[in-house]
Amino acid sequence: MLPRPFLTAALGLLLVCIPGIASADAVLRFVDSHGEHSQMLVKAPYARMDIVNGGSGHTGYMLFYAEDRSLYVVDDGSGTYMPLNEDVIDAQKRAMDEMIDGMRSRIQQLPPEARAEMERQFGIGVDAGPVEVSAQPTGREQDLNGLRCQEKEILVAGRVQHVACVADAETLGLSPVDFETISALMERLFDLSKRALDAGGPIAMAMGSNVIPRLDGVPLTVRDVRDGVTTRLTGISTDPISPELFRVPASYREQAPF
Repeated sequence: MLPRPFLTAALGLLLVCIPGIASADAVLRFVDSHGEHSQMLVKAPYARMDIVNGGSGHTGYMLFYAEDRSLYVVDDGSGTYMPLNEDVIDAQKRAMDEMIDGMRSRIQQLPPEARAEMERQFGIGVDAGPVEVSAQPTGREQDLNGLRCQEKEILVAGRVQHVACVADAETLGLSPVDFETISALMERLFDLSKRALDAGGPIAMAMGSNVIPRLDGVPLTVRDVRDGVTTRLTGISTDPISPELFRVPASYREQAPF
């Protein structure tokens, strides 16, 4: 559903923390291994983050308001927006479960290998229940553009999903107002993705794999060990940002989760 925005939020902590950057307005630019560019805009207590959908470019963006932790997904192509909260996650789980129930008899009629692949893709058999998510240091350090960082593995249900290189935020002269806004966004995304992961079934497959826990620092890079894609920071500007960029256009209509 929402590929890689969680990684972008985590990486967004870095450049707002570099010494000398104290403005509450910042534009942070990112690139991944596929050459897909995206950006995050911060005007505390608001944040706006591009959504990049594997190879198809920008599909829209997220808007976040830290004061009430509200989060919206905006689609410029269709001129729609949708709140992203616990009710939406639960509604999507119900809809996806109903879809799978309708397909179950046809899936059972497939040859064994094809049936197993379909069950894997749709998360059939993925049980609901709390899933442990943790970050563990590997003991290795790196020097990225003159910044020292410690490597940490992000484990989901005991398996490494991502590897991040994390710097100590306190040593980077962070801007408290920007850091607090992006930290709040990260916490919100973690809560929602963890809810999807704990729900089991297809919703866990669709959204839960991008869950990123608190890293106790600032990630400079994040690598997905499953596909090898690395997302990294490339630059920042601190010019004032128009408040209009943090509002849903008046002509857009609200879209139901399904």
